[in-house]
Amino acid sequence: MLGKLKAKAAGKTKEPKQGKEKAGKTKGQKNNWFQGLQAEFKKIVWTDRKTLVKQTIAVVIITIILAILIGVMDAVILEGINLLVG
Repeated sequence: MLGKLKAKAAGKTKEPKQGKEKAGKTKGQKNNWFQGLQAEFKKIVWTDRKTLVKQTIAVVIITIILAILIGVMDAVILEGINLLVG
């Protein structure tokens, strides 16, 4: 028994290799995965173009406003630090 464990640890066991069986199983798994993916995509409720455009415009406007706000705050804080230090 100890000899078998040592041989297995050294990688010297004579176990049969899984050539074509493994490839066939992987192909079946891929098919199942793609079928599941396709089923999930059918469940998605896509928004209409009008709603998508409105939401995109809202995100862009909010992003611009926040960028300006952060820029102004950064400039004010920088001037405050410069007044304290310099």
